[in-house]
Amino acid sequence: MSTNTPASQVTIDRITEQMRGHGVELTDDPTGRVAHANLNGFHVLFVLLDTVLIVRADAETDVPADSTDPSLYLAANQTNSSLLGCRAVVANRGETLVVRVESEIHVATGMTDDQLSSALRRSTDHVLYAQNTMKVLSETIMKAAN
Repeated sequence: MSTNTPASQVTIDRITEQMRGHGVELTDDPTGRVAHANLNGFHVLFVLLDTVLIVRADAETDVPADSTDPSLYLAANQTNSSLLGCRAVVANRGETLVVRVESEIHVATGMTDDQLSSALRRSTDHVLYAQNTMKVLSETIMKAAN
């Protein structure tokens, strides 16, 4: 007798439901592809593509986009070389720099509720931890440079 639960297609509704189980209320977008929340002061976005779910945490900085201070970029390099499960980038598409950390969950073959819940928890924890790592590293680099 098999107790295997069949994998179901991952949808924003299922993502929202599973995150609610972790105490996080997501706001979904009318497209049915995006949901977001503010977690620990970070704007966290859940973007569902055809084969992958991207969990992304953005942190606004007060560093001007044209700054020559390399601290955030060096911190991103260090974060990317030491943490598994996510990647950090520094985006300069606005007036100030934005620290963006992303984690991917492969969803092409579907997931059970337990798998989805675990993967969401892990990816969310990874991006929040990486954001905190970026903050500590960039501050340490700035202090060392002065």
